[in-house]
Amino acid sequence: MHYLLFLAVLPSIILARHVLAYDRIEKEPAGLLMLLFVAGAFTCIPAGILEGIFCGLVESMTSSVATISRLTYLLIVPLSEEGMKYLALRTTRKNRNFNYTFDGIVYAVMVGLGFATLENILYVVDSGTLDVAIMRGLFSVPLHCTCAVFMGYYYGVGRGQEVRGSRAESRRAYRLALLVPCLIHGIFDYGLDTESLLMIIGLLIFVLLIFVTAVRQVRRASVCDTPIAAVADLTAPVPAPLKGKAARRGYGTPPPPFNM
Repeated sequence: MHYLLFLAVLPSIILARHVLAYDRIEKEPAGLLMLLFVAGAFTCIPAGILEGIFCGLVESMTSSVATISRLTYLLIVPLSEEGMKYLALRTTRKNRNFNYTFDGIVYAVMVGLGFATLENILYVVDSGTLDVAIMRGLFSVPLHCTCAVFMGYYYGVGRGQEVRGSRAESRRAYRLALLVPCLIHGIFDYGLDTESLLMIIGLLIFVLLIFVTAVRQVRRASVCDTPIAAVADLTAPVPAPLKGKAARRGYGTPPPPFNM
């Protein structure tokens, strides 16, 4: 059982180390990161309660298995889980350490992996099987991290626009910080619930593309990291000189992962 617990936690450790390595300008306080991780884990509780309430309501209104499945996996589960994680992430909105766009990704990943770690432990320990530990380590935990990358990117951009006074752009970015992870999460969960071989193949392709996009986005956001401050009030550390392709690309607002 001890090795299963280790396998349940290992994916989160690997993913957290990978993302934190790209926070190259100014590392975030360890205490803040741990607090966000724990907060993310605790969001499992209200998310689970919300899922239970709304799934119960849906089942009381219809007996259609297809309708229940669509509403549960495309709407209720992603909104409950990503919504709770987003609320936990928003506690950093005015934190003095939140001074670069990439910080949004770091904070969101810690929240997301906190949620994923506790959820993974519960699933793996409950099943007691190596197969569940491996499959969830390859798909479910990376999914939460992937959703967190996109949530954090838009959250960081939204905060930067807010500080600069661009309210419309800020609100749009904040909406995308919740919408994009919910869409990804919903497609993933609904695809897993299907018995169609074609749907499963499509899901595997989708998962591969979305994981690759998330990895690419972390790298791009790190290279093009942008201070969250008005130019006149900028007191944050100056980015280190770039080399190679990064130097030719230069700095600026990190490009979005999707054209939306």
